[in-house]
Parts: sequence; C-alpha cells; structure tokens
Amino acid sequence: MIRVGFLINYNHFKWLGGFNVITNITNSFKFLKDKKIEPLIIISKDFKKVYKNYEIDKKNIIFTDYFTKQSLLFKLYNKLSIIFLGKSNKYDKFLKNNNISILSHGLHFGLGSKSDVKSISWIPDFQYIYYPENFTLKNRVFKHINTLISAKTSSKIILSSKDAERDLKKILPMKYNKTIIHPYVFDLPPKRKILSYKKIYKKYKIPKNYFFIPNQFWKHKNHDLIVETLRYLKEHKNNDINIVLTGFPYDHRHQNYFEELNKKIDKYNIRNKYIYLGVVPYLDVMSLMFHSIAIINPSKFEGCSSSVEQAKSMGKKVVLSNLKIHKEQNPSKGYYFHPDNFKQLAKKLIEVLKKHNKKNDLKSIIYAYSILNKRLEKYALDYQKKVLKN
Repeated sequence: MIRVGFLINYNHFKWLGGFNVITNITNSFKFLKDKKIEPLIIISKDFKKVYKNYEIDKKNIIFTDYFTKQSLLFKLYNKLSIIFLGKSNKYDKFLKNNNISILSHGLHFGLGSKSDVKSISWIPDFQYIYYPENFTLKNRVFKHINTLISAKTSSKIILSSKDAERDLKKILPMKYNKTIIHPYVFDLPPKRKILSYKKIYKKYKIPKNYFFIPNQFWKHKNHDLIVETLRYLKEHKNNDINIVLTGFPYDHRHQNYFEELNKKIDKYNIRNKYIYLGVVPYLDVMSLMFHSIAIINPSKFEGCSSSVEQAKSMGKKVVLSNLKIHKEQNPSKGYYFHPDNFKQLAKKLIEVLKKHNKKNDLKSIIYAYSILNKRLEKYALDYQKKVLKN
C-alpha cells in the first residue's frame, strides 16, 4: 500500500471549496475494491477542533503546521532549496518520517526534481489571466510565478478539467505532458441523514419553494447578477422566485464586495427574496440542496464547479452560466444563461419553476443515489491509475 499525503496548504476555513475537494477524494477510496493507495490528509493543527464535524477518520489525518504556519524565512529557505537544489531536506524528512511516498494536491506546491517524494501540484484554475481586474498586480505576478515554479518543481500537475488543461497548454506548452486531468465526482451524505424540510424550516425559516446557491462570496461568483435578477423580477411583478444562499461572506481581493451587495439588496427592497443564511454545516448545505427546486451557479469563471458536481451526484436541476467548463461538466438537467444577462436568468428561473414536479424530482434523486457509489469507485480508480502510472 502506497501512502499518499493530500496537502491542504491554505486556510481551509476560508476556502471551503478546496477543502471539500480534498476530503471528497480521500473518502472516495473506501469504494475501491483493489485499493493500492492509503490516503492521508495533511492539515494544520487548528483542524483538530472541528474534524469531528466531518466524516474523516482521525487515523487518516496528519495534524501539522509544517506547511502553513511557519515563518517567512522558513518558507523562503525551503522554496529556494526546491528551486535551486532540487529538493528541501526538511520537507523530505518530514514526509519520509510519516512514510509518505507521494504528496498530492498541494496548492501550487512541488517538492523538486531531486526529491525522494513524488509531488503532484494542484492548479485549480487560471482566473488571473481571464479576469485580471479581480487581482492586484502583485497577486497576478505571484500567481504566475507560482504556476511556473510548481510546473517546474512538481512530478505531475493535477487539473480538474480539459478546459484548465487548454489554459495550461497556452501558458506552459513545454509542461503539457505533466498534466493529470481528474474531474470531480462528489460524494453525498446518506439519504437517511438528509435533514427533513421541517427541520430545515425550523432552523432557517426559509420558504418551501426556493432556488439554492452554495457559493462563497468571491466577486467572480457573480452574486451581483442574482441581485439584479431579483430586482428585475420584482419590477415585473413576479414574486414567485426565492433564492437561498450560503457561503463565506468575504473576498480578500474586494473587501467591500459583500457590503456593497447588501446595500443594493436594501435599496431594491428584495431582502425577503434574497435569503442569505451565512456559513452553515455541510449536512445543512446538502439538505438545502436536496429540498431546493434547483441549484444556481451564475459564476463568471470556474476551474471546475463543485456545486455543479454535487448537484449532478444528487440528480438535481442546475441553472448555470454558459461557461466552457460548465458545458464540459454537462449536467443532464442543466439550463444555461449568459453570466451578464439577468433577463435571461430570470426567464430560466421562471421556466424551471413552472416545470418543477416534486415526484419527478424525488425519482431523479433516488436514481442518482443508486449509481453514486459506482461513480465514486470509478473516480477513485481513475486517480489511482493516473498517479501510480510511471
């Protein structure tokens, strides 16, 4: 059995999407019949306080601040060692002491060409190229440098879509042969654990018919469009559309964004239709998804959308922006709109609401659950084959 460490080298409380990707892939190995990998999550010590809230066995976690909360001098020393000497003795020693042969999914993190541990760097997307206005010049420069360094110092680069691979090919054609494409398949809580609508209502007081957006409030996630859509619907006397939202309410690149959204919501007097619940437990997110009419993803950019994949795993309808990546993800119950066209989104929401049938929705959910374990087995096997190759 080969021990693979899945590195979370970022603030997992703030980037829940990245955290969910890692915990999902490590959990998927339980579905493999011919398991050759023992997955371990490498995460900061502060996760000890909350790990019991997740279905992760403690024996599969390495709690350490070795890759996150070290001094700038320590990080710089190790980065330069990796770039110029081909390895970091400190990182290699730590990983070998934990019998780790492969380090996977470190965010822009390679161990060097001479390292004894194979490293698979994760590049989620290349948003800084397409939407430079979402980043400071300093951010863009550092992101590009990190992309170049991780491509040079990693054994392989893992991407979640062909769309992302096309972007990498444009930026670094000489590193194209290093890529592993591993699209997401998301596990779900067992259906018996999904909270009833009665319990959800008691906790959050949300209307019975609602659309759901479980996205963090980064500017490119395009919550602006939702606000304008609800304004437009109100002006046209349509009071049937309710939108429930969850997610971390902060974008470090646009620190006033959440506040600006709220000012618009109050100005348009649509607070009763734009229902923000905050950051809620994962089981609640999945329960909110289960009882919704459909999931909305209005994003202007994605590497691969987690919420779209979760909706696919649950057999839910998805109303989503017509990005190349969303079309690549290809939800069977997808309704597409242009991410700058609130009238088009309003029309799609009205259409989906009119077609909504609870019995048919439940049949779709039951079928999606019935095939989910097979999909997860294939997902884990695909990773295992690609990572152990060569």
